[in-house]
Amino acid sequence: MMNFKQSAQIGIGYRYEIHDWTLANLDSFDVLEITIDHYLVGGAARREAIAALVGQIPLIAHGIGLSVGTAVLPDQTYLDNIARALDELEIEWYSEHLALTKVPGIDLANLLPLPRTEEVAEQVINNVNFVKSRIPAAQFGLENISYMFDYPESTMGEAEFLNLICRETDSYIMLDVENVVVNSRNYHYDPRAFVDSLPADQVLEIHMAGGFFFEQTRIDSHSQPVSPETLGLLDYVMQVCEPRSIILERDDRLGAVDEIAADVSAIRNVVGRGNENAKSAVA
Repeated sequence: MMNFKQSAQIGIGYRYEIHDWTLANLDSFDVLEITIDHYLVGGAARREAIAALVGQIPLIAHGIGLSVGTAVLPDQTYLDNIARALDELEIEWYSEHLALTKVPGIDLANLLPLPRTEEVAEQVINNVNFVKSRIPAAQFGLENISYMFDYPESTMGEAEFLNLICRETDSYIMLDVENVVVNSRNYHYDPRAFVDSLPADQVLEIHMAGGFFFEQTRIDSHSQPVSPETLGLLDYVMQVCEPRSIILERDDRLGAVDEIAADVSAIRNVVGRGNENAKSAVA
């Protein structure tokens, strides 16, 4: 009996601003991704709305406040709060950005890239291992970010740096396909070659989003429909990887729910083609 690739669970990043629409269309999604920081500090109403999702649909978690690139260990209290939240929400998968978002005492309020050096990699590996020791019940993953500048002291490529840290910490890769497209456009490299350089069996979750061009620079804004270019790269990813979930991120123009629904349908169409291709290859 032939075993074909199982279809990935497809869903959206939960946003409280469209809570009613999300509930009304819950059957359109296989999974919702919770921003864990919204649950922790987003206020009582948001927290109660997220908690009410438990049992209605599978949930996974994504974070924005960990800052694994900071040159000190992450805050233990913050991690303990995350661990409790994951337990309360019955979540077993938690991802964060491979980025710098704070320095001791100062929140930088942005996702900043890291110098890709062995010294920085060692610090990040220490931080990630510490994170995993405080949230042992959850699988932990790291996401590639888009970036507006790079460091001249970097000695590794983006994929090499991500691979090293995920390999040494036994973390999965949260592949943001839009970020690959954005960076490949802005820094002139082949996005498919980037995908090919990743260990396919570690790419377990995917983010999709839509952005825009400002002059000649592509911006990852999470405000526009997913582009044909990004859908095309997802099609390629699905030929070489077997992610367990694909999440559409939308953080601006949230009232354009028809665009969100159309993006989810477009993602399903791409995944469906990938499954049909896999079947044809072994027929």
